[in-house]
Amino acid sequence: MTAPRHGLVVGAGVAGAAMARALADKGWQVDVADIAHATAAGASGVPIGVLSCHVSVDDNPLSQLTRSGVQKVMAFAEKHLVKGQDWLDCGVLERRLEGHTKKKPWQPSEVGSVWHGWVQTPTDLQLSQAGLNEINPHEQLWQPHGAWIKPKALVNALMDHSAIHFQGGQTLIASETQTLGYDAVVLALGAHTSDFLADLPHAPALPLVPVAGQISWGLQDAAQTPAFPPFAVNGYGGFVSHVPTPQGLAWYSGATFHRGQTKAEVTAQDHAENLHKLQQLLPQAAQALQSQWQTPNQLQGWSGVRCTSVNRLPIARALDPVKLPAWYVLTALGSRGLTLAMACAEQLAVQIDL
Repeated sequence: MTAPRHGLVVGAGVAGAAMARALADKGWQVDVADIAHATAAGASGVPIGVLSCHVSVDDNPLSQLTRSGVQKVMAFAEKHLVKGQDWLDCGVLERRLEGHTKKKPWQPSEVGSVWHGWVQTPTDLQLSQAGLNEINPHEQLWQPHGAWIKPKALVNALMDHSAIHFQGGQTLIASETQTLGYDAVVLALGAHTSDFLADLPHAPALPLVPVAGQISWGLQDAAQTPAFPPFAVNGYGGFVSHVPTPQGLAWYSGATFHRGQTKAEVTAQDHAENLHKLQQLLPQAAQALQSQWQTPNQLQGWSGVRCTSVNRLPIARALDPVKLPAWYVLTALGSRGLTLAMACAEQLAVQIDL
C-alpha cells in the first residue's frame, strides 16, 4: 500500500484552509504553517463576508469561477456550518449605481441561459425592505443564491480534518524550505506572497498588488431593525445586518479599497468613506445609523490587506515546473476570497495530485 503524500500549505487564511482541505480530501497528509498562532489572522480575519457571483453578459472566466465557487462554499456550509449563526443564504441585492459602477445597468434578460435561476429582477417587496421603493427594479439584480458568511468559521471548518495539521507561530525562511522534504508546497500567503517569493531562489515575480481596506460595524438595536434589509446588499461598498454575535445582532458596512497600500489600520477617514458609500447604497439604513456613526464608542472597525493581481484574476498554478518542481501558489483572490477559494483550491489540487 502506497504511503500518503505529504504537503505543506503556507498560510492559514481562507485560501490556505481551502487548499489544505482539497488535498486532504484526495488522501494527502497536510501541514498548514502560519506565522500567527491562530487561523484566519490576516485578511481572512474580516468578521463578515458576502458570497455572490460576478455577473457578466459574456459569462467571462471570473463569472464562471465565482458561480462554481458559490456552489461549492454553500454546499460545504450546509454540511459543516450552523445556518443563521455562521452563515445565512439570505440572497444578495446587487445595486448598479450610476457613476459608481463600471458596468452599465442591465437586466437579467440580457444574460445567457447559464444564469437562469442565478439572477433575477428584484421584487417590489425586496426593494421596499431595502428602503428603495423609488428606484427602477430593472437596474438592479437579485442573486437568490447569495449569502453572508463568517470567514473564521469557514476557515476552521475547512481545517477540521484528521489529515490536516495546523502549525502556528512558524516562521519559514524561503531560502531554506527546499530541504523540508514535502511532496508539494503551496504558498497561500495573500499580500505576503511577494515578500516570500523575493527570497525564494528561482521564483518568478508575480503581478500582485496589495489592497488595504476597512469595514465599519456596530451593534444594532430594535429601533434600527426596520430600516435594515433582511439580506445582503452590494454594489458600492456593501451592507450586511442581523448578524448574530456574542454581544448581540450586528451590522457591517464597507469596505474601502486602497490599492497599493500595505498598512492595515482603522481610521476615521475610512469610517467616513464607508458612511458616504452607504448613503448612496442604502439611504434608509444610513439615516438610521447616522447618530451611531458619530458616536466613537458605538462604532467599530476592522482593517486588513487583501491581495489581487494586475488583471484582477486569481492565481492558482505551479510556480516554475522546471526550476521549482512541486512548488505552487494560490493567491490574488482579492475581495472575493470567500467565493473563489474552494473552487481555485480544488482546481489546483487536481494539478498537484497528478
